[in-house]
Amino acid sequence: MIETLNIPESRKQYYRTLLHENPGRNLIERYSLFCQEYTDFARRRLSYIPELMQRGWVPIVLSDEGMNYAFTIGLEYSFGHPEILIASPSRPARQLAQMIEWFAERVEFGHRFETGTDYARELRLQPDFYDLEGDAAFRTYGESDADNYPCGYLYSFYGYFADRNLDNNKLPMIILELDFPVRPAPPGGRLSSIMGAPKWNADA
Repeated sequence: MIETLNIPESRKQYYRTLLHENPGRNLIERYSLFCQEYTDFARRRLSYIPELMQRGWVPIVLSDEGMNYAFTIGLEYSFGHPEILIASPSRPARQLAQMIEWFAERVEFGHRFETGTDYARELRLQPDFYDLEGDAAFRTYGESDADNYPCGYLYSFYGYFADRNLDNNKLPMIILELDFPVRPAPPGGRLSSIMGAPKWNADA
């Protein structure tokens, strides 16, 4: 998506090269470009970038139509691990953010989480997640998940900072769905429309 920016072609080529040669510097220089040339967009859509540059990743926590979910931005870019999304129709968004932290901190130290592996026992050992019921196994992100879990910030990041074409709604992400009365989630549409889950106050 660097091609869509109104900057000289030589500058675009510079950023393409920088992405591969020095990913950390790439974040700094591209963010500076947005702050200078696309100030409103940077303020509205890229305010998380300074934290990402410090930590290598950031959590995004959302509540949308009866569903709380949290996802990472930067795990794949900084550590080569798929981004992580955790969703629940009953757990507060703040708790999902804590769970994201638990997974991401382990990724920072080189651990890799695999789809199909149940991590429920490990999570229950943590004081904040002792009441977890059922399994806690990741699955691969699919095209239909874009309807259930909008991740616009993630699309923007990989488009403008990693030159990734994600038009087919395929994100480098794994998903953990907790406390679902229906599993796996049906393809397409809003999950709340078929689950009848009650609304709650967002805690994020």
